[in-house]
Order: sequence, then C-alpha cells, then structure tokens
Amino acid sequence: MNKSIIGLLAIGALSAGLTACNSGSSSLPRTGGGGGLASPLPTNPPVSTASYTQIELLSRPAVKEALESFNNHKVTNHVEPYAGSPADPLQAEIKGTVDLVRPPNAAVGSDYGAALQGILYPNEIAVDLSNTTDKASYLGVETGGATGGKFGGRDIADDVINIDLGAVFGGTLAALHVQPEDNEENNCLSQQSPDVKTLQKPSQANTGTFPYLSPQH
Repeated sequence: MNKSIIGLLAIGALSAGLTACNSGSSSLPRTGGGGGLASPLPTNPPVSTASYTQIELLSRPAVKEALESFNNHKVTNHVEPYAGSPADPLQAEIKGTVDLVRPPNAAVGSDYGAALQGILYPNEIAVDLSNTTDKASYLGVETGGATGGKFGGRDIADDVINIDLGAVFGGTLAALHVQPEDNEENNCLSQQSPDVKTLQKPSQANTGTFPYLSPQH
C-alpha cells in the first residue's frame, strides 16, 4: 500500500514537472528533429513600387549644350541613347548646327557636319573592352585612335570640353587627319577660357590615389 502511494506521488510529481517545463518554453520555436531552438524564418522584403525615371542624358560634355536647340534639351533628356532613335533629334541637329558654322566645302572635300554626326552620335561614351594595351582616350573608338588610343572612354586628364569645342569650331579634326583643312576655324569658340585653368587652386588638382579627383570645394 505504501509503495503504491509513493509510486503515485512520484508519477504525479513527474507529470507536474513536465507540464511546468512545457508551459515555460511553449513560445520558443523548436526544430523538427533535434529538439533545439530554430532561427526565425526569413521574411521577403516588400516589393518596391519605385520606378527608374531618366531625368537627364548628358554623356559627352558640350555636345548638347553647343549643338542642340534649347527647346529640344528636355526631349532628348528622356530618350535612350541609341543610334537612330526616332524620338531623338540630336543626330540631325549635330549636322545642321555644324553646317551653319562651317558648311561643307566641296573644293577641299570637307564635310565637318557629317563627320561630327558620326563621331558625336549616339551620345554615349564608347569603349573597346577587347583592347588591353591602349590607355583610355576620349573619342578614341570613334576616331580610330586619332585622339591617343583606340580603347576609348575618357582618361581622367582628358580635357573633354576643349576636345569637343576644338572638333566643332577649331582645327582638331584637321590636325587628327579626320577631315581636311577648311580654314573655317573660329578661335573665339575653339577652346574654353584659359582663365578656367589659371584660377584652379593647387588643392583642386587630381591626386595619384583612388578616387583620383580632388575633394569637393
């Protein structure tokens, strides 16, 4: 009799202990097999409703500013920079504007408008990634290496504004043997003011380490 009572008390105590243990840990996640704690399941981030909106297209400095009519800037800022895009009037405007300042000259065989139309459009920076020998050179791909190398892109030291202005209004294309000399240079517009570089402070010079550009000033 005493043994039966002691046995029942032992079973009751064990059941009470298991119940207390289970109630104290029931809120904790468990793994299926090992009985240990499991990490919470990851949740997917909410799907973004944001959309990409192109607000400006400006690859080659001075091209749109110098050769495109002001009213068309907003139009071309929203188009893709693909050659032959029907929504992009820049291609036609490059030739049309250049033809006004230096018309084709049949006597010497020059057509700067057509040449620049082929070089400056589409409005993007071209690079030849298969070229592992030449350094970056602005308009290198478009001119067949006449600007210093065939890799293309633009070197950090390239004066792209002067290159563009020189090609349109100066003797750059003739000097590079891309076009014959037409004697139609406009020296007032063929380069930016020398004061731009003269006024640059030593602290604004490029550096020899990444990111190579001077700090903001």
